Amino acid sequence: MAIDYYDEAITQKIKNWLADGSAMRVLSPDETTRLIQVSAEDSGDKPLKLPIIAISRNKDIEILSTIKQSKSFDGLVIKSDIATSSTVHFNVIPIKTTYQIDFYTKKRIEADEYVRQYLFKLINNPQIVIEIPYNNFVVKHTANLRVLNTISDTSDISTHVFPGQFYKWTIQLELHDGFLFSLPRKNTWKLADSVVDPVDRISDPDSVTVENK
Repeated sequence: MAIDYYDEAITQKIKNWLADGSAMRVLSPDETTRLIQVSAEDSGDKPLKLPIIAISRNKDIEILSTIKQSKSFDGLVIKSDIATSSTVHFNVIPIKTTYQIDFYTKKRIEADEYVRQYLFKLINNPQIVIEIPYNNFVVKHTANLRVLNTISDTSDISTHVFPGQFYKWTIQLELHDGFLFSLPRKNTWKLADSVVDPVDRISDPDSVTVENK
């Protein structure tokens, strides 16, 4: 599904906020679902090094409308492909889903500081841009992330991925303006380097009067 484009955009957005040389590791939704496996592969079954930001996505995706819609981008509904004399139509299905960002740290004050920083960043910069390649085109779409009202200290969860003490805070996000894309190509005809002169236009024939004899 095209939802993977949103996963990648959110992960890259979080990574771009890290300072150069930061020890923080950011896990994408795909990596978060394999957190224990990633730990074994990277560290030889040794505990993962903290801090870590783990991004996960709700498995339920809400379809806001089951009717296909046409979507315009920057006022442009159709893009012309001059080389092949064809057009690309932008069809979409609106969706909504939620994401979760978990901050794993060794110290409570460290977790508190990361949550504070990223909360302000997410509120001040809610947009993500996805790029969907289709034939010779790249469709760019901007969606928004809304921070949900509750931030949770989930350090006391019953299932511990890491041995020993750690702290875990959670921020939840809701994806707005999300779409699944369908870009079918339709062939069209065009006139190249032609000028239509008024004398070439087809006009209605003169009226004809029929006399009864």
